[in-house]
Amino acid sequence: MIAAAFLALHLFDSIQTTTVHRHVRGWSVTARSDKFTKGVTCSVDNGRMEFRDDVLIFHLGRRAVTTDAVFRVDGGAVRSVHEATYDDQRRGYVRRGGPLENPSDGDVALPSFYVAGAKYVYIRPWRTASIRWFDVSGFPDALALARRMNCPDIGP
Repeated sequence: MIAAAFLALHLFDSIQTTTVHRHVRGWSVTARSDKFTKGVTCSVDNGRMEFRDDVLIFHLGRRAVTTDAVFRVDGGAVRSVHEATYDDQRRGYVRRGGPLENPSDGDVALPSFYVAGAKYVYIRPWRTASIRWFDVSGFPDALALARRMNCPDIGP
C-alpha cells in the first residue's frame, strides 16, 4: 500500500510533459511528449508561417482581408485562394473564426503540396494591396526535422 501511494505521488507529482525545441533554416520545430498518454504533439513555424493539418498558413496581419487573395508560387501562374480552400478542407484544416468583417483573420492557408520544392510564395491580399513575399525554401528541412523528432502526421 505504501508502494502504491509512493508510485501515485511520483506519477502525479512529476512533470508530465517534455518539450523539445529545435531550429533549422529559420524554422522552429517544437515537440511535446506526454508521459501519461505517450503521445507526441508538434508545431512547425517561423513566425510569419505555420504548418498545421498538412496546410501551410501564411500570416499577413490581422487587419489584412485575405478572402479574395491571390498567390503565386515561385514563377508559376497566379491563382486564387479559393482554389486552395477545397484542398485545405480535405486535409482537415478549418479556418479559425475571425471577426465577421474579416473571416480570414489575415491568414492565407495553402496545402503544403502547393509549396513543395518552392523557394518563394507571393501573396497579394486584395487587388490594390502590395504583394507580400514569403521565403519557404527552408520548409522541407523543417518537415524533415519534425519527422526525425517523431512528430505524427507530417506532410510531404
